[in-house]
Amino acid sequence: MIISKKFSRFAVVNQIKLYKMKTNFKTVITVVALTMALTGAKAQTKLSEGSVVYSITLTDNDIDPQVASFMPKEMTMYFKGDKSKTEMKMGMGQMAYIYDAKAKVMTTLTDMMGQKYCIKMTEEEMEKEGGKEKKTTIKYLDDTKVICGYTCYKAEVTTEGEKDKQTIYYTKDIVVKGADVMKGAMKGLEGFPVEYALNQNGIGMKMTAKTITKDKIDETIFKVPEGYKEMTKEEAMKMMGGGH
Repeated sequence: MIISKKFSRFAVVNQIKLYKMKTNFKTVITVVALTMALTGAKAQTKLSEGSVVYSITLTDNDIDPQVASFMPKEMTMYFKGDKSKTEMKMGMGQMAYIYDAKAKVMTTLTDMMGQKYCIKMTEEEMEKEGGKEKKTTIKYLDDTKVICGYTCYKAEVTTEGEKDKQTIYYTKDIVVKGADVMKGAMKGLEGFPVEYALNQNGIGMKMTAKTITKDKIDETIFKVPEGYKEMTKEEAMKMMGGGH
């Protein structure tokens, strides 16, 4: 579920450059990197296969309406065994992330303005791309909230050098292999985020699970669809005119 800034930073930069090149907007931010393999589970039940749909709410009232129109409103995640997939539609296309915890490989699928390509990166490559992470501290609180029928516990994450704290509501009834490696600032959280608020590049957002299912997931959903060209990050940036 949740969104890793570190592992998807190249994708965020890629999309920002793409938007700047082909539109007149000064700032367009995507939030795909913030929520990567987040999912939910029924209370008192350990769930390892199913899907979750999150609503994405912008918490800033002064954001440019044109920029806001390009931001995703919803995110869908699927998970089964060692694999998970996050999908998000935006104003100019859609993106998806497929993570294979066993192979430790992340595949980014981008379908933007007629261009379809995928980028595969190993965990080691993602670590190198993300650079050194800031130190974070997680404080567990007694507060609870019921989300989608589940009792979720509250936690606060403090990141080194940042004044604002990140509020999270999490549950331990979630089993998604490899999810911790994609939690970013929430890495090490003793549970799985079901609702959380954060600020990315000055834009405040709130992610809240609105439906959780335990449907059987077809393995084909974790395969790269036809029509996508595999390339490196550098090749993708060059194709979009963004350079390095």
